[in-house]
Amino acid sequence: MNTYKLTHRCKCPNGTLVDCYQITVRSESTIMVESILETLKTAPETIYQEDLATHLRNSLGAEITIEGWHHGVFVSAFRQ
Repeated sequence: MNTYKLTHRCKCPNGTLVDCYQITVRSESTIMVESILETLKTAPETIYQEDLATHLRNSLGAEITIEGWHHGVFVSAFRQ
């Protein structure tokens, strides 16, 4: 299993906050780092964390976990 970890920031659709997410991508096959970064670039600039997890899962075909804090609430979105 290959694991890729990164931080990503995007605007919350519900207000003016910019959220910071810890993203973990897991895959049996190799994923080029550039592909992960390009997939994040194609995501909408304003997106909910849960929708970003779905976008990454559908685009990369990998297991995705996105964790972050929003208004003091910890959110973990997992897509397999």
